[in-house]
Amino acid sequence: MRPLILRLPYGIGLLLLISTFGCNSSRVPPEGFPKLYSCSLKITQEGEPLSGAIVTLHPQGAALAWSVTGKTDATGTAIVHTHGYYPGVPAGEYKVTVNKIETVVPPMPDVLPTNTHEWEKLYDVQKAGTKDYRLVEPVYAKADSTPLSLAIENKTTKASFDIGDKYRELANPNKRR
Repeated sequence: MRPLILRLPYGIGLLLLISTFGCNSSRVPPEGFPKLYSCSLKITQEGEPLSGAIVTLHPQGAALAWSVTGKTDATGTAIVHTHGYYPGVPAGEYKVTVNKIETVVPPMPDVLPTNTHEWEKLYDVQKAGTKDYRLVEPVYAKADSTPLSLAIENKTTKASFDIGDKYRELANPNKRR
């Protein structure tokens, strides 16, 4: 084992490397990127916050080609980011989609398999029994059918949307895993 004095330069070099390249939290958009405006959306279902939903803003207009998404927290609030990285949204008109899928996996047995054949059998049972449920009406999940829309103007935007009644439907009833 090397003495500490011989390992010290490596530690200092690593710290310099991390501070130079690794911990840049400013997230400044590249040159030519449009100005971004802070946007938070609160999503409720039957008046209750909908947590864990994916909210996507779809630009309306050929000139706009931005991917704008966020995920709702426990309060139903999503802070949206452009291209999943840059906080905020370019000004423009957007359709808003909301989607939430719940995956239900059968419980594991109390006694686990002891050989490869039994593990393969258990895997097949688990896979066949796993089901995905859509927790938001399909009308809200597609840009061409959602009634939700939003205009981002040259300012911070906060908006709230209630997506109606609770909903639970098998997402892909014919899908085989």
